[in-house]
Amino acid sequence: MITDDIINAIKTGHKIMIAGNGGLCAESEHFAAELMGKFAYDVYVPCIALTTNSSLITALANDIGYENVFSHQVSYLGKSGDIFIGMTTSHSPNILMACLAAANKNILSILWDGDILLGNTTEEKQEYAIKELHRLARLIKKELYEQNPNRKPEQPA
Repeated sequence: MITDDIINAIKTGHKIMIAGNGGLCAESEHFAAELMGKFAYDVYVPCIALTTNSSLITALANDIGYENVFSHQVSYLGKSGDIFIGMTTSHSPNILMACLAAANKNILSILWDGDILLGNTTEEKQEYAIKELHRLARLIKKELYEQNPNRKPEQPA
């Protein structure tokens, strides 16, 4: 189950990376905010949306092609044991390439594509994605909280 894989990764010091295009770009950023913020439980989960640095994305698109903007980040930011979640309703090459880059680094890749996201339209698939991301965030944080309810968030050095 995805939740177990993510919890195991987090408990062993790894992070989640997530990306999507268009509406799923916004959903990926929303998911990262829920995990890194105080959504549902006072537990903070390391997650980065690879979509948030517009200067980097446009530089990479210009220099190495838009199909590589996420795979490049996965290759250089990801470590073996991390998790990559890629979301695309249209089998976007930049998401598929990121999944391949993840596999090359022993990073678990979770692909939510137009075949998996339920709905008849792009809008319905995006709505399904955010509902599932909220459910996933809640499950992850609940499990981590229940394993250590007295845990205080780590303070930056």
